[in-house]
Amino acid sequence: MSMRTERGHLEATSVGEEAWRVSDVSVPEEDARHVVAFIEEHEDDVEVVWLRGAISAPGRFGDLDAALDAIDDVLTIGEVREPREIAPE
Repeated sequence: MSMRTERGHLEATSVGEEAWRVSDVSVPEEDARHVVAFIEEHEDDVEVVWLRGAISAPGRFGDLDAALDAIDDVLTIGEVREPREIAPE
């Protein structure tokens, strides 16, 4: 699966059945800053592991779109969205 956000500078590329690599297409592929994050799908949510842009720990979001929106916010306006609250196990 490959998709771009509304703003058109992020691309999520499938790297497995339930995982995506998120790239900033405004940065050349050979530049280490090209890959921004990895997203892994879990049963009830998705987890974002930041590679650049955010100073926060990995976050969990309701779905892929919400995670991409959060990544887009970090890169475009420097704002970190609050991840989804996860109930303790």
